[in-house]
Amino acid sequence: MAQSTPRVWLITGSSSGFGRAMTEEVLRNGEIAVATLRKPSALDDLVAKYPRTQLLVLPLDVTNEAQVKYVFAQVKNAFGHIDVVYNNAGQVIYQELEGTPLDRARALMDVNFWGAVTVSFEAVRFFREENPKGYGGMLVQVSSLAATAGVPLLEFYNNTKAALDSFTEVLAQEVLPAWNIRVSN
Repeated sequence: MAQSTPRVWLITGSSSGFGRAMTEEVLRNGEIAVATLRKPSALDDLVAKYPRTQLLVLPLDVTNEAQVKYVFAQVKNAFGHIDVVYNNAGQVIYQELEGTPLDRARALMDVNFWGAVTVSFEAVRFFREENPKGYGGMLVQVSSLAATAGVPLLEFYNNTKAALDSFTEVLAQEVLPAWNIRVSN
């Protein structure tokens, strides 16, 4: 059942996979999607189908802190608040450990962990300081079962998700109940 006022969802990594699916689901349910991705043209089909009052597409590289802050400011300007941040942007490497160049493994950590942390911090700050007092919000982290056990050819990916799970667990414990912020993994 839809709410009387549509919720505003900020979704990272909207070009494919879970991010694209969540964007489509939010739109189908009559809510507002702020879809972020590195290449906005990947959502041209949705832009043609939905009005800007329901779908706002913004470029975002989650490893760029200034760009993360800019996107949140754009959402504030467009809609006044954010109800849900669906923190999904990520990459994967399928390769044996010894064959993976360390700069590629570091880049994966930058996106899957540090990028998610950057978005998380800005989401919590926004829910606490930009949304109406006591309004709060919900931060949903997209992780993976791969975080729970080592999987051959995916070990660097596994580690990024395990780190994100631990970070999310602690963040959920540190937000004060008065802020009305829910954190889910």
